[in-house]
Amino acid sequence: MCQGIALSQCEIPDSLIERYQLSERIIRRGEGDIEFRFLLAERLPVLPVWHEGQFLILSWGNRDRHNKLPVSAWCAQESLEAGAWHHLRPREVFIPTSFAWDRGVWYQVREGLKGVLVRDCDRGQHVYVLTQPATHYYEVMTRNNREPVMVGETI
Repeated sequence: MCQGIALSQCEIPDSLIERYQLSERIIRRGEGDIEFRFLLAERLPVLPVWHEGQFLILSWGNRDRHNKLPVSAWCAQESLEAGAWHHLRPREVFIPTSFAWDRGVWYQVREGLKGVLVRDCDRGQHVYVLTQPATHYYEVMTRNNREPVMVGETI
């Protein structure tokens, strides 16, 4: 699945870096580009998303067992297609991503990941990373039997 992403600085509108206090997420990959890192292991995990032409930073999944949202960070594409999330009125979102991280392995992502946005009437909007069964290569690379749904590619 996906436990973190990194997003190149050039992918984030400058005006939003301060608005969302993203400067604390800055990392530099070697001598390369400046990136912003978003990890599931953070106290309050968030993800960048594009939804209806707006760049937003939203809560990544749900850890609170007391609300009505699934307690997870991911949404299996099969369960979404089977209608299991229908009552939450999910909306597909684009998660811009330069690199993704799974079980200690960082790998490059060309365009981004697909996600699902749901609303919790008490706590706002949450985004879940869409997943699918892993390809053989992905499973060998990460030791994980599920992978995120990538836009325009598979690993």
